[in-house]
Parts: sequence; C-alpha cells; structure tokens
Amino acid sequence: MMYKLVLMTIACIFVGDAAYPQEDVPNLKDPTMIAAGHDLFLQKQCSRCHGEGGKGGINLARRALDPRGVFQAIADGRMGSGLRMPASRDVLTDEEIWKATAYVMSISQQPK
Repeated sequence: MMYKLVLMTIACIFVGDAAYPQEDVPNLKDPTMIAAGHDLFLQKQCSRCHGEGGKGGINLARRALDPRGVFQAIADGRMGSGLRMPASRDVLTDEEIWKATAYVMSISQQPK
C-alpha cells in the first residue's frame, strides 16, 4: 500500500513538471511580445473561434484570465461547451506560447 502511494506521488510530481514550463512567467505586458502573440494568434487560426480581437464566439475579451491557465490551454488544448481547442505544444515553442499568452492577456478583462 505504501509503495503505491509513493509511486503515485512521484508520478504526480513528474506530470506536474511536464504540464507547466520551468521558467518564470515572462513580461506579458511587453508590446513587442504582445504584437508577436497577435501575429501567432492570426497565423494559427485562433481567431476562427475567438475572433480577431478576442470578441468572437468564444469570447476572450470579457473574461478575467490567469496567464498560467492561458499558457496551459494553448499548450495542451482544452475541452468546454462541446468544443475542443487543439493542443499547440507540438507546433509552438514555449516562447511562442508565452507570446500568444501575452496577446490573449492583453485583450482579456484584467482584474481591478
């Protein structure tokens, strides 16, 4: 029994490490990073569901979002309301995902 608990704990540590990037969150308010993220947002067809300014069918502009949650949704995809957002981890680097995250954060509702 104890052996299984130890194995599960170790597995959770490795899965948790793989789910999040090791580096700290970069400066998501850097205009250059936001502009690059906007370009990626358009190139990778994100605007098809979210709209060019994030005000499409799956509206990002009216949500208060967490940067790490946005990074994870872009990297690993997401399922919600019967729709599936594809994972981008295999087609974007962590740096590119942070750039897309910077753009999404720039158009989302910021906490007051």
